[in-house]
Amino acid sequence: MRNRLLLNLRRYLNTSNPPSHFGSGEIPQTYNQQSDYRQYQPQTHQPQSQQSTPPSSSQHQGSHHESSIREITALLAMFALAYIAIDNYTERIKIEKLHTETNAINLKALQVQQLNYQKERKRKDLALLQERKEIAKRNFKMGLHIAMLRKQLLDSGVKPVELDEAVKEFESNVKADNSMKNISGQYLWLDDSSGMFKDF
Repeated sequence: MRNRLLLNLRRYLNTSNPPSHFGSGEIPQTYNQQSDYRQYQPQTHQPQSQQSTPPSSSQHQGSHHESSIREITALLAMFALAYIAIDNYTERIKIEKLHTETNAINLKALQVQQLNYQKERKRKDLALLQERKEIAKRNFKMGLHIAMLRKQLLDSGVKPVELDEAVKEFESNVKADNSMKNISGQYLWLDDSSGMFKDF
């Protein structure tokens, strides 16, 4: 067993080459020397820049995406405001047109009512004037007839009834009734119980 180990060790020493840092003749640096060397070496940020490049591009893409969303949102808001403004304008035009048409219809109806009222009042005034004319004619005829009868009585030697007695008889035996059929609003008649014309 021992002989075999020695044989293997000899083979290894004869065939294997020493490490490269031993073969160059230079003494390898220790860990502290390597750390000092790294401290004084200029730091190159090439790997970091290469590693940070994808995040910057992703940030740029994200900001571009956000700006696109903001532009689309602003555009939609502008369209919505424009639609609301146009809709309000059209509604205001419709309301103003309807208001104008309503005022025109009301004014026309008022003019028609005033015209009808004027026609009706004119008709009533003409009817009242005509009735007054008729009343004046009737009163004048009656007064003329009474005067002729009084003259006839006096010519026959009969004394006619005095005016005061006739007024008294009128107040006691003549009835009056207000009626809407006549514009004057009065209807007169002689009471049958007076006995004045019983013999007739």
